[in-house]
Amino acid sequence: MAPPSSFSFSAPDGTELAYRVRGEGSPLVALPGGPTDSAYLGDLGGLPRYRRLIMPDLRGTGGSATPRDPASYRCDRMVADVEALRAHLGLDRMDLLAHCAGANLAVLYAS
Repeated sequence: MAPPSSFSFSAPDGTELAYRVRGEGSPLVALPGGPTDSAYLGDLGGLPRYRRLIMPDLRGTGGSATPRDPASYRCDRMVADVEALRAHLGLDRMDLLAHCAGANLAVLYAS
């Protein structure tokens, strides 16, 4: 399987955020736990064979920039980052998978 491709987008506060894409098919956004980058998710047991796996690096981790304001390491800001990623990808809706602390963001995003 090919290594993931890396991309970036801007968060609402201007912080440059990175994400990796692996595989083909309908998109599945996978939020990592943290604070750590998404590289540890690997290929999530082969999911890229069936779905286009999109794995963002949360602010200040991996390829994502450290925000100018450390107070922005808040759940509401990171939930806004998830929404910014959805808009950047041009998706009306998205399937969301989360691991560990990323589940908090996923629940807040869904609500």
